[in-house]
Amino acid sequence: MGFREHLQNVVRSVDGAVACSLMGVDGIEVDTYLLDEDVGVDVASLIVELSSLLRAVGEASATHRAGEASELSILSERLLTVARLVSPEYFLVVALRPGGNFGKARYMLRVTAPRIRSEL
Repeated sequence: MGFREHLQNVVRSVDGAVACSLMGVDGIEVDTYLLDEDVGVDVASLIVELSSLLRAVGEASATHRAGEASELSILSERLLTVARLVSPEYFLVVALRPGGNFGKARYMLRVTAPRIRSEL
């Protein structure tokens, strides 16, 4: 299964999901699956910006000896994003409408990350 199929599977499995991406922590997109739905947010650009937040959280966690940060969630008025590290260089992120199934999104990222890691 290719990256696109994994990303598509996440979006189709999570109620309220509108996009899923595999990103480098440097902010470079590997692949994205985006539904053709307008949520009033530039989802693709927002996902790119998450890479800097994930790096900052990882650095803060390491600085304070809290261990490796593996997941980051951000709830805003129009979008809920959940990011999970796949490896030190890559992460998955799913974007949902507020009220989307947050628990299922976290679960799908947790089970999809090792599958993608094996294909990197």
